[in-house]
Amino acid sequence: MPSVLSGLPIEAVRVLVPVYVVAGLMLVVVLLPGPGRGPLRRRLAVSALVAGAGALAGALLVWWVVDVQDVFGVAASAVIRAAAAAGGAGTALAGLAVVRGRWWRRVVAVVAVPVFLAASALMINRDVAYYPKLGDAFGDTGVGALVLSGEAGRSRSLVSWRAPADMPSSGSVGTVDIPGTESKFSARPAWVYLPPAARTAHPPRLPVMIALSGEPGGPSDVFLAGGLKAKLDALAAAHHGVAPIVVVPDQLGSYSANPMCLNSKLGDVATYITVDVRDWILRHLPVETARRGWTVAGFSEGGTCAVQFGAGYPALFGSFVAVSPELGPFTRSVARTVREGFDGSRAAYDAAQPIAVMRRTGHYRGTAAVYSVGALDTRYGKNAGILARVSEQVGMHTSYRRFPDLAHNWNTGAAGLEDGLQRLTSWWRLP
Repeated sequence: MPSVLSGLPIEAVRVLVPVYVVAGLMLVVVLLPGPGRGPLRRRLAVSALVAGAGALAGALLVWWVVDVQDVFGVAASAVIRAAAAAGGAGTALAGLAVVRGRWWRRVVAVVAVPVFLAASALMINRDVAYYPKLGDAFGDTGVGALVLSGEAGRSRSLVSWRAPADMPSSGSVGTVDIPGTESKFSARPAWVYLPPAARTAHPPRLPVMIALSGEPGGPSDVFLAGGLKAKLDALAAAHHGVAPIVVVPDQLGSYSANPMCLNSKLGDVATYITVDVRDWILRHLPVETARRGWTVAGFSEGGTCAVQFGAGYPALFGSFVAVSPELGPFTRSVARTVREGFDGSRAAYDAAQPIAVMRRTGHYRGTAAVYSVGALDTRYGKNAGILARVSEQVGMHTSYRRFPDLAHNWNTGAAGLEDGLQRLTSWWRLP
């Protein structure tokens, strides 16, 4: 894909408005009744019926995928339902024009179908804040393999480190394969952010954040939909090039899988994250070894995992950031979760819930917990507050924030991860 098209910001109003204008003009062409048999009123009625049938088909598609199949684990917004209905209506009218219109209207109608579908898709994408650029939607992200300096074992303390004059002005993002040596978990490539300080010839030991995407999704979501690189670069600019190294491993295995960050027949994801990923980071990146410098973060399913790891592995993680989490590991229903994640044992399921883990542990010394959620999140909105109260009760340094006018989408994911970075700045003791 040409770089000009790949970099097209498809969430920007300046891009969306022309698409909607073209779609509107084409709709006028396919909607206006041309010469034909029968009274004008009858032809208008037929057009109205066809448009209504198309709108109903679009609405039913959303109902089936989102409400019945629960593919995304969250309800569709009014914007998504309206966009699907509009796309269905426009496509149906275009089909009618192909069947009954003159040759030139048929040509316009054929071209109009992808335009109508693109307009609906762009509206949905802007609502969920998923793909910021056109290239992202087609896998053309411009992100290549990570370049490592080989200085992980020779890095110095952050306290004594001073930024060199030739330090890069911004961080870099790359991909890397992190093998499941112990877990045997088959993961997609991880995405890694190296702040300016980590890109110097002799980097300091930096804090590290293991960040996790939602489900369905993948590691790229944290940087593309979450816009994390710009936030990390801004943090680094305010702290002499120092920011956490961020590693985004694949805790899912595929776009629509959900092993729930457990060790189960679905895959030993807990071992993958806490052993394989952690060992790889320590071997290859200049990071702090003390638990205070280790954070696990995530949005939605990734936020649930962050609570699981933060509560269950306090010796490894000194802090966690949970954006819009569930109360515990969950996939579609409690019965399915127990069956697939816990070999049918309801007792094991109950014992693995983060609240149960926290209360069983009793007290956490030196753990920071950062929770956030969108105020319009009708499905998971209460979870963060419940978890925050228990975290505070067991001695964690806890913060909780509700974002007004945001629901369960990557607008909230991006805001929550940024809030976590800001709140943990003093925790990591950035200069």
